[in-house]
Amino acid sequence: MSINKTKTLKAIICGLIAISIISIACAGAEVGSTAASSKEAIAVQAKVGPVPVPAAGTSAGAYFPEYQKITVDPAYKYLQMKPGDSESFTVTVINNDNKTIELKPRILITPYTEYFMNESWISISPSEKSLKSGEKEEFEVKVSIPKDANAGSYAVLVAFTDKVPEGDVAGIYPNFPGTMQLNVQVWIPPAVQILTPYVSDLVEAGKDYIYEIKLRNTGDQDIAISPKLTEGGIIYYEASSSSVSSSIMPPSAGPGQAFGNEAITIEAPEKIKAGQTAVVKLKLAVPASAKGSYSGSLDLHIDDPGISNGGSVPLSFRILPVLKEPYETTFEARTDDTITVEVKAYQYGYGLYTTGGNKDITPSFNVSLKDPSGKEVKPVLVNTKSIGSVSIVDDTYPQPRPLFEKSPNVMGSMGTSNQGSYQGGTTTFVETYTVPGAAGKWTLSILPKNTENFEYSVTVGAAEK
Repeated sequence: MSINKTKTLKAIICGLIAISIISIACAGAEVGSTAASSKEAIAVQAKVGPVPVPAAGTSAGAYFPEYQKITVDPAYKYLQMKPGDSESFTVTVINNDNKTIELKPRILITPYTEYFMNESWISISPSEKSLKSGEKEEFEVKVSIPKDANAGSYAVLVAFTDKVPEGDVAGIYPNFPGTMQLNVQVWIPPAVQILTPYVSDLVEAGKDYIYEIKLRNTGDQDIAISPKLTEGGIIYYEASSSSVSSSIMPPSAGPGQAFGNEAITIEAPEKIKAGQTAVVKLKLAVPASAKGSYSGSLDLHIDDPGISNGGSVPLSFRILPVLKEPYETTFEARTDDTITVEVKAYQYGYGLYTTGGNKDITPSFNVSLKDPSGKEVKPVLVNTKSIGSVSIVDDTYPQPRPLFEKSPNVMGSMGTSNQGSYQGGTTTFVETYTVPGAAGKWTLSILPKNTENFEYSVTVGAAEK
């Protein structure tokens, strides 16, 4: 390579040095003995020197056409593997030059990866090859993941000629000529299944609630857990022989929060025993003055390498609005026919995991009318209706289903078969009223209870069936 082109290479990527060093420092700090150290990667950068970021969409071939003397197929390979796995694949290299090219495949460690892959994880056969003009050669690439490898993402470049520059220079370009990008996602099958994906509830101020988060250990060893709420504060524990009870003692509710973590107490075992299901209980004491909503999450800190960041369960609580004054609207009746009023509310699966406290949040309405003379007329409730939406889901990971005490139990209890199961969604509650009609302007008043929304319809004359 000419001196000018070498200078060009070094000048292309100087803006990335700061980002690269930060990336290496963060990722390399977590890498064990099986991965290249961050110091080694920084040393690779030092050989190249600081360089600016290429323009968006820039191809290395546009600057360095000599690297396109060979074609590598595939130019990109993605593997998903477990620690201890080995996998092989074939890469075809074609000589596009008018002369023989010496191929010596090698691994280039680039800094743009979560973890650094050790070169010993990859073997390539043949190790070298003289390729005449127009000829092609198949190389077998074998990737072997050590049993103690960290779960995460790894990326390297497989270069087939010695002209490909080290580290950053090739790494910042997609599909750098003469190379194949190899991305490996190392994953560990989780032993613990989080059977409670979230907790969301419509709650009342001044009342207490209990929620159960179920965790199933499918492995053959006990697994430790240490659940904590995400928002700060001082955590203290009261240990016993069978469980650990913890509370968060902090700060009061932050901006926009109905209450702080001090309203929530956690009760959890220290471990999930092998082959068993454990329950983490959340006790919520809603302050009497609470208004609005709370959102956060319970970080489970499950000691399971197959669970990213230890696992967490989102928490969402909405304080049930209590209205003192009804909603009022007017409508015009053009005939003396019977007036039918239908009021409808939707409930979005609140309280799926509530095990204690007041679970009766079935919507209801106080409906009244004033006739054209201003006289209050009490309508007659002629029927109520509950409409549920149900999805049929794969039961690989059983899901609890909502149970509405005053609506038909169409959801059933938790199932465990692999035949599929039912999962409830939105439930619609409908109340229908009638009143003798009279032509003129009417006033309709609706005072809702146990709902955040409703819609209404008024029919003068024969109602639709």
